[in-house]
Amino acid sequence: MHKCPTCKVPLHGWEENCPSCGTKQVVRDSKRSYGGQQAPGVNVMPFVIGFFVIGIGAMIAMNSSWIGEVMRRGPEPQDPLGGVNQIQARQIIEQKITEGLTAVGAKAKFSWTVGGQPGDINSPAPIELTVDTSLADRNSRTQIIDPIKDYMERAKIPTLTMNDAKSHSTWTYTCQLRSPSPEDNSDGLPSQPQGEGEAQAPAQ
Repeated sequence: MHKCPTCKVPLHGWEENCPSCGTKQVVRDSKRSYGGQQAPGVNVMPFVIGFFVIGIGAMIAMNSSWIGEVMRRGPEPQDPLGGVNQIQARQIIEQKITEGLTAVGAKAKFSWTVGGQPGDINSPAPIELTVDTSLADRNSRTQIIDPIKDYMERAKIPTLTMNDAKSHSTWTYTCQLRSPSPEDNSDGLPSQPQGEGEAQAPAQ
């Protein structure tokens, strides 16, 4: 409230001219509201708390659903041999054995057989592999054979035999092949856990 400087009539502050004498006034309240009170603002805190509670509830519900199981399980493990077919696996076995023997200063002769008869590395049937070599250290066979064991099932090699002429020893590694299923393709599916054994016997 203030008074008109001319006629001293009490004014509210929003009048542009004095209603009594008509003197122009300095407007102090641009709202022009007779009550002089503004409408209260909206309190957003209840909405924030509500959204927070709803979010927590949704996360709990999702965690107990199949979506939560998928999130906890993570991505499916990738098969390291997924892109390797049967023939490629046999070639890799031959290559890795050759590299392992070269590293210890030895050479090898590879013999592929099917049912005891000479076979071909490209044979679609399961095939046995015999490696004839001469090792300076008979224990070096482990570092040569271990890297290729995972490829034996994919290569359909149930038996791998290594003959060492120097120590007159023979080591046989076996692999239990899976029975083919209707879903199998010509390249084979990713390898499954398999039994492998190692036997040592004097060469005949």
